Amino acid sequence: MKRDLMCLADLGAAGVRDLLRQSALLQRARLAGDTTSRPLSGRTVALLFDKPSTRTRLAFEVAAVELGAHPLLITQATSQVGRGEPIEDTARVLGRMVDAVACRTDRADRLEALARACSAPVLNALTDDAHPLQTLADLMAVEQARGRLEGLKYAWIGDASNVARSWIEAAGLLGLRLSLACPDGFGPPSAEVERARAGGAEIVLGSDARGAASGADVLITDVWVSMGKESEIAARKQALAPYRVTRALVASASPDVVVLHCLPAHRGEEIEAEVLDGPRSIVWDAVEARLHTTKAALLWALQSD
Repeated sequence: MKRDLMCLADLGAAGVRDLLRQSALLQRARLAGDTTSRPLSGRTVALLFDKPSTRTRLAFEVAAVELGAHPLLITQATSQVGRGEPIEDTARVLGRMVDAVACRTDRADRLEALARACSAPVLNALTDDAHPLQTLADLMAVEQARGRLEGLKYAWIGDASNVARSWIEAAGLLGLRLSLACPDGFGPPSAEVERARAGGAEIVLGSDARGAASGADVLITDVWVSMGKESEIAARKQALAPYRVTRALVASASPDVVVLHCLPAHRGEEIEAEVLDGPRSIVWDAVEARLHTTKAALLWALQSD
């Protein structure tokens, strides 16, 4: 039976922990210069990207190559997808030619349709609803910086984006304490919050950024204007202006707080440059973790037998 990674729930709590352990092993092997292991030799991974990407594309391409597989980038401009071919038809072609597909698109239902029609495993490389691979990398970076995941206070500041929603899902799976400070109209879907609470998460919702950040061990934020939201720039900037991650906000958190941003960042908008580039930032560690967690996700999907 094929393994699709649509969201973190596809891994489950034990699967998330196992993947993070595998990611750490892969990191150590890479740092030690071990280039002999090629567990995916002869495999092919298609990268079906409807949206631009830097970190996700790099992570998948480098991960595939270092595991011995061959990555193939497929975009709207270089395929019939851009001319309106049904996603199900593209999926059937991919399933007959490649071993796995990473898809970066807008609507979750488009990703789900791809997965249903494709006989190869499909991994979510971002949708408007979720970004599980980003959150896995963030979790890896936090665990390495703070030594653990449990017993920490996590605070999300700003728009409840796709990354925030994956963090809510992670909190439910791992039993984390997560406070979200979002302006009115920018909060997460209530059903997702309740599902996480039912799983054991302590989710606190509010609109006070300083209250959410108070005593936090991990501060997380995202861009104010995500891809596809460009028509809302003025309204979003006005609503989210009080949710900038500043040095003062960081000072209200735990003395050992670490700061995450999924990138790309707009210094001076959602985060001060002094915070993003400062000593409490583990943003660049999370960027590197994207490679290791992507490797582990590919192995999870392709070594299921």
